[in-house]
Amino acid sequence: MTLRFNTDITGMFGANQLSRLQQGLGSSISRMGSGLQIQKAADNASGLTIANNLSSQARGFGQAMRNASDAISIAQVADGGMSGVSATLHGIREKVLQAANASQSTESRTAIQADISKAVTAMDDIASNTRFNNQPLLSGTFTDKSFQIGNLPGQTLNFSISAVNSGRLGDPDLGTVADIDVTTEEGARTALGIVDAALGQVNANRANLGSAHNQLESSIRSIATSRVQTSAAESSIRDVDIAEESMNMNRIKNLTNASLFAQIQGRANRENVFSILMPGAA
Repeated sequence: MTLRFNTDITGMFGANQLSRLQQGLGSSISRMGSGLQIQKAADNASGLTIANNLSSQARGFGQAMRNASDAISIAQVADGGMSGVSATLHGIREKVLQAANASQSTESRTAIQADISKAVTAMDDIASNTRFNNQPLLSGTFTDKSFQIGNLPGQTLNFSISAVNSGRLGDPDLGTVADIDVTTEEGARTALGIVDAALGQVNANRANLGSAHNQLESSIRSIATSRVQTSAAESSIRDVDIAEESMNMNRIKNLTNASLFAQIQGRANRENVFSILMPGAA
């Protein structure tokens, strides 16, 4: 049997193993500190690609939710404006009914007409000043607007908001609210039909907004579920399992301690053998 003392092959293998264990321990500590099991492409190239794609999808879902929330805000602002228009029309209707009564004189009907004209101006002010992000909502220009409420190009919701100013509301045969003239009894009765038609149009417009609002809320709930599921999938790939990593760290520590002990013991055994074979050596 050949014994060699100058080159410790066993010790070199042990040192290499100890170096690998120390590298593994450093990586484990880094994962625990960052909370990520994939910190660079070398850790898991395919996993990193998948996790990044899932992260992009989750962020897209988040933006889609914000887009849908903006659309809901637009619908709410528009509905608030229409509520004001509706209330004004109800006030105009009362004046029209008053003017339609045979007890009214020409002078009193003229005074009522002046009140109605002021109300119509106020109604038009509501229609022109109801805006979102400086976009007029009730002037008839907010048509076929598209809201991106998903991650894919086709996942959109389109809706329009009809005009509710005095020149656009009314009856196609009788005229518009802007045409109302109650200075005569006949004109007052015609005005009643115009106002009733206008109220019907406003109610229909508000119903359409309510339907869009409900659809958007449903979309937000669905998107939120998809976002949570996507984020969970990303987390399962990218994030570290603390319990599992703690066990792995303890395992590496135990192996490191065992390797250190083995090297120390091997060095001691070598020295013992050398002293036995060469008892007189200093």
